[in-house]
Amino acid sequence: MININEVLQLLQSPESKNLICRPIEFRPQNLAMFIAALSNVPEEYGYIVIGASKNTSTYSINGISTGFKIDEPIKRALGLLSEPPIIDFGWLTIEGKNIYAIKVKKITSTIFFKSTQDIESQSELFIHNLYLACMKLQARKLYVNATEDERNDFIADLLETNGYRLKDQTRRGSSAAGKSSGEVDIFIERNGMPFTIIEALNLDSLNTSYLNIHLDKIYSYDTAGNAFNVCLSYVKVKDFGSFWDKYCAHVKRHEYPVMLVSSDINADKEYPYSDIRFMTTNHNRSGKTTCLYHICVKIQ
Repeated sequence: MININEVLQLLQSPESKNLICRPIEFRPQNLAMFIAALSNVPEEYGYIVIGASKNTSTYSINGISTGFKIDEPIKRALGLLSEPPIIDFGWLTIEGKNIYAIKVKKITSTIFFKSTQDIESQSELFIHNLYLACMKLQARKLYVNATEDERNDFIADLLETNGYRLKDQTRRGSSAAGKSSGEVDIFIERNGMPFTIIEALNLDSLNTSYLNIHLDKIYSYDTAGNAFNVCLSYVKVKDFGSFWDKYCAHVKRHEYPVMLVSSDINADKEYPYSDIRFMTTNHNRSGKTTCLYHICVKIQ
């Protein structure tokens, strides 16, 4: 059942990883993402609180009208998940204002989206699945101090469960020095054809020289000219917001091996989380437009 003392304790805790606060949120797809994330956290349960805001040290109760009908969006959200988790939901009053709380209990199996009808392309579907894999990586304490290869193995395993054919550390293209074939972090095929490449790296600061090497590697490994590729960064910094702003500014200025045409720092606008961000840069490669997804995942 919904417990006001549990909600208050999470609101007052400096770092509550099993709490998601939103001043207002009625979109079933976003609610489904929140529920899926909380059902897989290490804690026994988590709460989604609508009508409140929170940062690391403080919280505020915004309040919402009890006239809002939230039950139906929640039911629709549950329909988007692979299996219905155990949840409870209802109204609470804190500081004289009404909030809506959804309690999600941890389950042993992995919950993921089963509906992809709102996703227009195979690239968007893949990024959607990769995003969920990154969320699960964040929730595993085992990977806080892991190597890049260990994190890549976890991501690759989750992608394979979604039906993707992966070849990790595949020797392909040329190395950064241009002398011999380099090793692709994660190479993905679809119907026996190259589909996309994921180049991953660990970052504890915006090391632009190191980042540039990895950005350029993607184009030396991608010998066919994929429609899209991914640069995936596992980031351990205190101020992730500031890091992300600097990262976006840098990759928009970088001189790529293929012509930069445009960029979109709001590519993740449909994804509500603050500690996984992605943007895109679009490139002219042999007369065709290709896309590079830049995904940064904060490692707590």
